[in-house]
Amino acid sequence: MQGVALRKEAKKAIEELSEEKVRVAVDFLDYLKEKESMEATLEVLSSHEIMAQIEEAERSIKTGKKEDFIPWEKARRNV
Repeated sequence: MQGVALRKEAKKAIEELSEEKVRVAVDFLDYLKEKESMEATLEVLSSHEIMAQIEEAERSIKTGKKEDFIPWEKARRNV
């Protein structure tokens, strides 16, 4: 099933639940969001390349090397 169809099915199912069950569903959805966020964080933390880039950026910030960064306006246009 495609993402849009799944979301519609989930919304329909929620509409049919009692308020108590909707609270349980919301708690579970919050758990899933937190889990997904944690997985992304762990993925970044386990990447030596990304962590090295973060450390390099932090050094550039501390030393005031603004030329090491791309201005937001320029980065935004390239997305």
